[in-house]
Amino acid sequence: MSQMYYKILGISSSAGMQEIKTAYRRLAKKFHPDISKDPQAKDKFILINEAYEFLIDLKKRDAEKGHKNISRQQADELYRQWLRKERIKARARAAEEARRKFDEFRKSPIYKTTRIIFTFYDVLSMLIGLLIIIASAAGLLISFHSPKGISPNNIVAFIFLVFLGTLFIFFSVASIRQRYRRV
Repeated sequence: MSQMYYKILGISSSAGMQEIKTAYRRLAKKFHPDISKDPQAKDKFILINEAYEFLIDLKKRDAEKGHKNISRQQADELYRQWLRKERIKARARAAEEARRKFDEFRKSPIYKTTRIIFTFYDVLSMLIGLLIIIASAAGLLISFHSPKGISPNNIVAFIFLVFLGTLFIFFSVASIRQRYRRV
């Protein structure tokens, strides 16, 4: 696998760190997405960076171990270890980026405005629930003082309306609590 990275940078497998850096800088300038007109410049640039990071890591390991040349199997094993390590780093960076972007979004005016509007609707729903309960209690009280008195239909309507008003209040409070809990 390391041979592929040498080919990407256009250098021999015996190239030293300085040659790797020089080849990387030359190709990075050539294929940088902001400079190059090539439609595949971004993909090439990413591949060039990957090759550079791997080969520099490989040369540093060689220097630490005091080896000049390593076998293809050792290079492939180093590549697999490096790839696992890089994937873990990439996932951590992506998670941090996502968290940071959400934090930035939470500070934006549109998020704050939307939160206020939804809270207003929740409070309005809560008030409607209270109004339903108060109106049904008042209707039951009026029925109690009427000459006909309270009928079973009045009691059923009262229970249904109190249940409906309670649902309005419950879901409004739950929505407000969820919106303002710490993320």
